Amino acid sequence: MKRTLVLFFVVLVHVAQAQPGAWNMTALGLPAYTYTGKLPFTAVDKNGKDANLPEDPYFLLGNYRMALLTHASGVYQFLTAERAWARVNASTQTNYGWNDASIVVNNNGATQKTALVGVNSLAANPAAVQKSFGVGVARYTYQLANGIGCTRIISVKPSPQINMGNPAFVVTVTLKNNGTAPQKLTYSERMLVNFVLNGTQYTERAKRPLLYTPNIAVDAGKQLAVADIGYKANEFLVVPTPTERSSFDVHPPSVFMQAKNTNGATRTTVTATNDTLATVVTALLKPGQTVQFNVVIGLTNRNWKAADVEKQVADLLMGANLTDPSEGLFARQWRAKLPDFSAEKNEILKREMLWNAHFVEASAKYSAYYKETFIPQGTVYSYYFGDNISNRDHLQAALAACYTNPALAKSTLRYVLKHSEVDGEIKRGNNGFGYTAPSIYKESDEQLFFFYALAEYLLITKEYAFLNEQVAHYPAESGQKETVLTMLKRQFIYLRDEIGVGPNGLVKMLNSDWSDSFFHDHSPNVYAGSAESHLNSVIVLAVFPKLIEALQHAKNQQATDFISALSDYRANMEQAYMRDLGDRTFSARAYLNSKLKFGLDNVCLEPQGYLLQVPGLSVVRKREIYEYVKSKLLTPEKIGIRSRERSLWGRNPDGEDGGIWFSLEYPVLLGVATFDKEEAWSLLLKFSFHTYAQQYPDYWVGQWTAADEVNSTLYREGLYAFWVPSPDRKRAFQGYCSHPHTWPLFCYFKLKE
Repeated sequence: MKRTLVLFFVVLVHVAQAQPGAWNMTALGLPAYTYTGKLPFTAVDKNGKDANLPEDPYFLLGNYRMALLTHASGVYQFLTAERAWARVNASTQTNYGWNDASIVVNNNGATQKTALVGVNSLAANPAAVQKSFGVGVARYTYQLANGIGCTRIISVKPSPQINMGNPAFVVTVTLKNNGTAPQKLTYSERMLVNFVLNGTQYTERAKRPLLYTPNIAVDAGKQLAVADIGYKANEFLVVPTPTERSSFDVHPPSVFMQAKNTNGATRTTVTATNDTLATVVTALLKPGQTVQFNVVIGLTNRNWKAADVEKQVADLLMGANLTDPSEGLFARQWRAKLPDFSAEKNEILKREMLWNAHFVEASAKYSAYYKETFIPQGTVYSYYFGDNISNRDHLQAALAACYTNPALAKSTLRYVLKHSEVDGEIKRGNNGFGYTAPSIYKESDEQLFFFYALAEYLLITKEYAFLNEQVAHYPAESGQKETVLTMLKRQFIYLRDEIGVGPNGLVKMLNSDWSDSFFHDHSPNVYAGSAESHLNSVIVLAVFPKLIEALQHAKNQQATDFISALSDYRANMEQAYMRDLGDRTFSARAYLNSKLKFGLDNVCLEPQGYLLQVPGLSVVRKREIYEYVKSKLLTPEKIGIRSRERSLWGRNPDGEDGGIWFSLEYPVLLGVATFDKEEAWSLLLKFSFHTYAQQYPDYWVGQWTAADEVNSTLYREGLYAFWVPSPDRKRAFQGYCSHPHTWPLFCYFKLKE
């Protein structure tokens, strides 16, 4: 009953406010968002300053072997991450793609050309176009002059299983003459082939290490054009072989376009210029007549043959709903792929959990180097810098997949294990083709998050035999394998002996725990030997009991001594941590030394969520801590729990110094669930996209996705903090992050247990 009342209050207060669109559920029971906002999108903050939100809102489509960021304007970014993060159709603008579609109406000798794609095209006229974005689909419906209707639908097929998927998508076009006279129409669909590694997009072309150029061949008989992507070194380089680890990609895919004409009333030609693939379709439509055709665009192997491409296209279209593509060609496959939430009575939770489950599948990517599929963090790391960091983030994303797709969760675990050195260190991540760059970061928490994800995987799936599987150490090509259990032991020893504990018996921070940049004003070179992390320490107390329980259930004789070592370590940590906590109503954040102590008189959220999850802490104590933390960090906020009571660093209190971080607030929800499930359900609704849309209807980032954080009421509230300057204007990166999708999905299933 409490959940319903809280939701009703939010709707009642804010129902009259405007938003850039609205949600609906399709006939198949899948969520879809109809975008009605302006293009180019603009908004101002509460002080009247430019909110700097991206001018062309985007939605994510994809499977394990490709991604599409589809924009409200009809522009899309075609990305690959199999060998390296790269835009296949990169625009001259950073974080953008180049494609277009147009239609020419020829009536009694007079021609009129209409551009359908772009922020200054017909797509910007809300009276002439309807735009809807859903599960595996983006749909644009245009009304043109002389009663011509045009529907352009982009569909992506889900991956059938781990490490697989068809790296192609379909543009389905339907043309209808609603007028009273015959009309001759010419439709054109084009895509630029400009292969740019995400990590080099902000480098001037003339200064990029490698330059990629397309070489296009056209097979008119098969209505097929294929661009082979060549490359050359632009500076002195020892160019690696395709199997060597490298920050470059020296084995990029080929790109193809093929027209699949399903109506004999049209004439279709596939053409190409030096760098652009195009399909041109001409039709003479009688009044009331409709034609429909498909254009398939995708990636194929470098050593392609026409028969192989045709086979790939046939595989893609197998099972497609070609007769009624209104929900996307592959809506039925997506419906079967996603969890069943039909029993959920709360329509907001049903919609958002389906949306989040789709994100998991659309964002997950196969790594050709590691030969595993993982869930990247996305956002500035993947879509701007081309990095797969940090492994702690991939592990957090895998928590939800333990419920929705255990095979994907397991592959993510194996992916992280393959970043593990023989001494138990876990590399922070990689970019390019399996390349891990030298880094200033010597992180102290990767092992802890692996223990967390592994424990949840084992307890949820009961697949304890996973501990006996062989996995390769880093680097993957070394071929040195050990069992998961042995690698787990090595990681624990690394935590115990290499990371170690500080003078208060707490886990050291080295130069980074969850916060990559906690040492804003202090050198980690000075304090790495003494700095202690309360967050790391309390994760031990919250997670180790689950790991110990999972190992006990495994009944593996090789784990007996390990369980004892884990238990002893946890007992020592509990004694040290609780001694430090004393009778205080919140945990400290970190001690750099005996004088530099943070979070003693300023509540910092990082440790509090895991503190509330500690099994041995009494309910009375948990309630006391939660109520105090809530009064300082949650009560003043509209959409979540901020990271600081007030700034630690004395500058703008955004980002880590005052923002709302999804990876910090959801652990609080899980802690609250241990003593008050109704309050936890209430938090799940407060943290939702729905609540954000009600509180900040003028902003679109946050209504169906978000970056890893959103600013709190302390500074530019409701906006996200990281801006990337370009020569002409500030352009935000693609803030499509895993945390605001995977954490609520995981918490939803936990609350249902």
